[in-house]
Amino acid sequence: MKPERDSVDLIREKGFIGQEFLTWLYYRYDSQGEVIRLEDGTHTEVIFEQFMTLEGGDGDAQETVTCRGPRAELHEAKSALQTGKKVSKARIRLSNGDLQWKFTMDAATLDMSSLKVPKTVSAGDEEADDLSFEGRVLERAYMLEQAVDAVNALFKTFLAIRLDTNRWTVEKRGIREWIFKDA
Repeated sequence: MKPERDSVDLIREKGFIGQEFLTWLYYRYDSQGEVIRLEDGTHTEVIFEQFMTLEGGDGDAQETVTCRGPRAELHEAKSALQTGKKVSKARIRLSNGDLQWKFTMDAATLDMSSLKVPKTVSAGDEEADDLSFEGRVLERAYMLEQAVDAVNALFKTFLAIRLDTNRWTVEKRGIREWIFKDA
């Protein structure tokens, strides 16, 4: 009987895919604009907001760069990418139609934290009187589910490119050119 792998070991071994995903998403956002075409033909708007962490290296040689500030000041992120670092955490605003979410994504686990969902009917609104507490909770749960679905659609688009050797070769070339464009 094989012992189960420790989840920390799995994160260390497979965490690179989350870093590649966030780095790719930042590339698409910064080089091609906020609207990202998804694999299913729909579009989602992605904006990186005022916070990003990039990491590179292993063990004792691991280095971390944290960038904070308006979009224009994220030029430090480009410098970090030029030294081989990848995005490990980022604050993202995601819009899909009239819905908009803000969250911080951790590349190692693809966890979303500090998730702000679109404003729904609040307790002070006239409409809220007609909705039960349970109805408002269900509406909020639906908004959370929509956020997860939107991120999953982005990740699915990334994986479709990443797992296709030809498409990934072209995409990597574009990423390299983008990283070193202003170097």
